[in-house]
Amino acid sequence: MSVLLEVKNLSIEYKGISKDTSPILAVDNISFKIQQGEIYALAGESGCGKSSTAKAISKLILPKNGEIFYDGKSIYEIGKIYPQKVQMVFQNPYASLNPKMKIGDILREPLDINTKLTKSEKNNKVQEIVKETGLEGICLENYPHEFSGGQRQRIAIARALILNPEFLIADEPVSALDASIQAQILNLLKELKLKMNLTILFISHDMNVIKFLADRIGIMYQGRLIEENYTGTVFRHPKEEYTKTLLNAVPVLKV
Repeated sequence: MSVLLEVKNLSIEYKGISKDTSPILAVDNISFKIQQGEIYALAGESGCGKSSTAKAISKLILPKNGEIFYDGKSIYEIGKIYPQKVQMVFQNPYASLNPKMKIGDILREPLDINTKLTKSEKNNKVQEIVKETGLEGICLENYPHEFSGGQRQRIAIARALILNPEFLIADEPVSALDASIQAQILNLLKELKLKMNLTILFISHDMNVIKFLADRIGIMYQGRLIEENYTGTVFRHPKEEYTKTLLNAVPVLKV
């Protein structure tokens, strides 16, 4: 497999609350590579820098230092086509969907901005992605608040995939959902990965979810990437004490 995304010596800093407050180093000189076609997970507790890393990759924030390469090119040199290649699904589907827009308009908007398709072609694309994401039967004239949390997350996934991206960033996409719906969304991501030949960066603090989904894991702690390996290896032979602590915190059902 070839490297699709490379993060090299990435550091991200946020301004302090006031002029007298020191800047906050959210991500501290991390490097990793994601192979084409794999699911790579970034794991760690809240505030460790996972989401900041994802936002830098999606060009939502600018890093302090470091480089990010997509298919061998700096993401800042790719231009307007980058959003068609890299899309992101956020943690809270209600907050990430415009409450004043109908679902059909939400799904068509990326096509309006990024393509020159006809109205009929756009409608066909919407119907295709609705089917692929298990949303058949929903009313596209309804608003986000009229759907369940699981349905809203499927809508968010559909919006992210309607441009046929190659790389999907999923930032805690199931943490706001209950257990049964989590399983449905995770299975959907696995199916879509195969159908659409996706490469996925999956971000989570839930090691059970990561064990089920990811091919490789990077463990983050206080902004640093402290351990990286194949999922099975990390679970069987963790090297760092923090990784062992994360794994020991995974609940085990006793029958």
